[in-house]
Amino acid sequence: MKKFLPVVYFLVLAGIMLLFFLLRSSKNVFTTDLEMESDAMAIANYYIPRQIILREAPDEKNLRLPEFKSDEPKFGSLILGNSPDSLIVLALDEQKSSGFSYIYIDKNNNEDLTDDGDPSWDEDKNGYWIKEVLVDVHYKSGKKKAAVPYPISFYRYKYRLPESIIAFRNGYRRGEITLKDSTYKIALLDDNLDGLFNDLENEALIIDVNRDGILEGNTDSPEYFNLNQPFNINGVTYRVKYVTPAGNSMALTVPDTMVSPKMILEPGIEAPTFRMTALKGPVINLEDYKDKVILLDFWASWCKPWENDLLYLKHIYYRYHHQGFEIIGLNLDYDLDRLKKYINTHRIPWPQITDGRGWDMPLVELYRVEAMPKNFLLDRNSIIRYKNLRRKNLENKVRELLNESNVGNTGL
Repeated sequence: MKKFLPVVYFLVLAGIMLLFFLLRSSKNVFTTDLEMESDAMAIANYYIPRQIILREAPDEKNLRLPEFKSDEPKFGSLILGNSPDSLIVLALDEQKSSGFSYIYIDKNNNEDLTDDGDPSWDEDKNGYWIKEVLVDVHYKSGKKKAAVPYPISFYRYKYRLPESIIAFRNGYRRGEITLKDSTYKIALLDDNLDGLFNDLENEALIIDVNRDGILEGNTDSPEYFNLNQPFNINGVTYRVKYVTPAGNSMALTVPDTMVSPKMILEPGIEAPTFRMTALKGPVINLEDYKDKVILLDFWASWCKPWENDLLYLKHIYYRYHHQGFEIIGLNLDYDLDRLKKYINTHRIPWPQITDGRGWDMPLVELYRVEAMPKNFLLDRNSIIRYKNLRRKNLENKVRELLNESNVGNTGL
């Protein structure tokens, strides 16, 4: 009997160690349940449009059709959720020459386009129609199935993209989560509109870090995080442990590695400094531009909105440069030879920083640039005062900052 005692001791010790590990691990897992909400654009200043290609026949074989007014209706579909019944079919009944356009959407996902309500568009805008719809998205987990109403926006251009309807997520998951130090409001965004909130590469998490009750979903906000990357909240690093496909439940955990808190890029905060070689000329060090009003201008030669503003930008530069206004271009082109020709052709006089890596340029990540054009207007103390100004608004603010004293005055 004695020779079995070491085995018993070992098993008891192993059990105690396993229990200790499980208890310790459970302390570093933070779970929450989330509810579906509408109007994602109220907390996020962006969306990723999904193009639905229209065809002559529907993808659903046994689809019940309404009586169309046009002779040639077009059909499209979205795949949402993870169940076998994940195909959502829509039909466009349109004849522009006769002045009508209707959209039928299988909102209840029953393969019947005759029982989904009024097919009229909700709003008739100048260049497009728009419709807000609650679509039943089906999910499957083991033997359980559920249908979740998901708010989606559809719009149809009147004069372009004739073979397409555009859709984007108008719904999101919202709730609260208790972490190590406090309870925070959070929101979960299904950015690529596939109905799967556990697709970490294509989803976003917003956490009310400063606990002011406002979820700030701007992509350059310190409260906006990618689900596939660890993030720091008040000195503690977290990462997503899991998200259910429907997004109704998620958990965060504390990993072994640590990351730094997200830098704040809001008005009143000093701009992150940098030192890089200009495309033509010497090294540009932001610290050397003290006592100047600076526009950090992220752009690319293929960005049409930026090009449309170029003449006005040159007007502002030439009018105020001698008073202490400077522009630093931060370019995201890949072909540097082509870029040099573009700069020469358009006679752009201010210095340019670029490394030919486009979106992989380090300053893109430092300043969290997700779209262009994007700019930051700094005062004489290198404090961010305004963001994303254009034309007359930009000129007014440049003049305002030039008239301020350069000694400890941020005007905030």
